[in-house]
Amino acid sequence: MNKRIEYRVCQVQRARISYVNGEWQGNRPPAADRVDESLQSCSFEWDYLRSAGEDGWRLAGIAQGIGADSNARILYLMRERDGG
Repeated sequence: MNKRIEYRVCQVQRARISYVNGEWQGNRPPAADRVDESLQSCSFEWDYLRSAGEDGWRLAGIAQGIGADSNARILYLMRERDGG
């Protein structure tokens, strides 16, 4: 059986997962004038990683210091799936 690899690119801002593969993860829309409020509606990094791990995702790499925020980072996740 063929295996295929799936990837997720997760943006972390202030210890919260804000975007996954370009899609906003919060319950409130992102707003430049209310960044803290918007980010509070996103999952904490650790909670997201624990949940993703239960679904078979593994951390494949990290890029630190993205953009103007030296604490922002990108997490690269991957998992193997049966191909069809």
